[in-house]
Amino acid sequence: MDRFAAMKTFVRVAERGTLSAAARELGLTQPAVSQQVATLERHLNARLLHRSTRRLALTEAGEAYYRQARAILQSVEEAEESAGATASGLRGSLRLHGPVGFGQMHLTPAVIEFQRLHPELVTELVLDDRIADVIAEGVDIAIRLGDLKSSGLIARKLATFERILVASPGYLADCGAPQAPDDLLQHRHVRFVWAPQGEAVPLTGPNGPIMVPVRSTFLANNAFVLNEALCAGLGIGGAQVPLVQPLLDAGRLIRVLPDYAYAPLDIHAVYATSRFVPRKVGAFIDHLSTHMKDIAGLRLIRKLE
Repeated sequence: MDRFAAMKTFVRVAERGTLSAAARELGLTQPAVSQQVATLERHLNARLLHRSTRRLALTEAGEAYYRQARAILQSVEEAEESAGATASGLRGSLRLHGPVGFGQMHLTPAVIEFQRLHPELVTELVLDDRIADVIAEGVDIAIRLGDLKSSGLIARKLATFERILVASPGYLADCGAPQAPDDLLQHRHVRFVWAPQGEAVPLTGPNGPIMVPVRSTFLANNAFVLNEALCAGLGIGGAQVPLVQPLLDAGRLIRVLPDYAYAPLDIHAVYATSRFVPRKVGAFIDHLSTHMKDIAGLRLIRKLE
């Protein structure tokens, strides 16, 4: 048995959750992956996985072995990079996770360009608006918006942007523009389904933060759907400036209550805590930072942390 290969296979199975997903990534057949894991279990005389028809789960022994095996594989990668074995270019796999709106509009072009620069790298981009478990899901870099909870992960702040209230010219012509925050209750409101404040909008104005009640009539779980609804005149709503700047420039949307805005959102690149940051991780974060210079509505962080 090639213990190193079996260890690598087990780590991919643990991170992907299924034999088939790990097999696709490793370029192996599913039976070959299953056999390697079974052989490893016999060698260790321990059951590493709970097997079910839908998804695999780590046993207590499997969790302990996964943590140590992952650290060993990282150390091997560090040694290879230090020795210059990968100096000719980035290799291996890079798994990225990001939010749908910003990810589709701005992260995707940056990832595609990065892949072109490093064709021997296997890149996987997953976009959804949940908070991914970086460790459990084997995510190399997660792009997250907003405040971060303490998680034991490393977070590198890349940029910040405003969220503002907007509406279409047609809506404002028909219904008038609010002159004060309290006027929003008299207007139709467009918002995300899962807004934590519900039927209220947290704004910051000349006199500090306020909470303004609203009457939502259109809700969706996708930023592009909400932007289209706003352009169609369905009401007033909040929008992320990097996602609507072209619509503002084209006159399809107009900012309302310009003295008020939501609290700014920070953009972070989040990755697992380690004394060794893989070269591919640092290279992609630097690449993304450079790409962000061309995104309207972003304020870049000059000194990255």
